[in-house]
Amino acid sequence: MKIENVGLDLAVFGSIISVIGVIYNNLFLQHETAMFIWCLSNILLMVFFWGQYKHWWNDGISSEVICGMYGFMLVSGLWGLLNV
Repeated sequence: MKIENVGLDLAVFGSIISVIGVIYNNLFLQHETAMFIWCLSNILLMVFFWGQYKHWWNDGISSEVICGMYGFMLVSGLWGLLNV
């Protein structure tokens, strides 16, 4: 496995886990479960950004994945606020 692929894997898996936490927080209103899930995703995304800072990987696909994650967070957060 190339080191460049590790960055994409971290971004994808970290984002997927984070989105699961967002669903629990914003849609199911289970905040403690969401915080536990986010602890896992935060580790992966922290390592991803550290590796990007160190120039171990730097591909555009990783940024697109994380942008999609934040787009989902925005929409589900607004949905949760409007439907509470």
